[in-house]
Amino acid sequence: MGYAELISKLDALPREKQAEVFEFVEFLSARSRTSTDKTHTRAEVAAQTWNAFNERSGSFADQHSTL
Repeated sequence: MGYAELISKLDALPREKQAEVFEFVEFLSARSRTSTDKTHTRAEVAAQTWNAFNERSGSFADQHSTL
């Protein structure tokens, strides 16, 4: 379904149903942002943990270089 078809279907709905659809879209959008924020936060924590390990122990690659 393309945007034009979606818009025409929304326009055909009564105002109350349009409001329900818009509220649902807002809910999905907010949930998506929250999920993205959590993923970003987890990635930051993982990077900080890894960097702290490297500072204490040195890089794995330093000890196992093929050069």
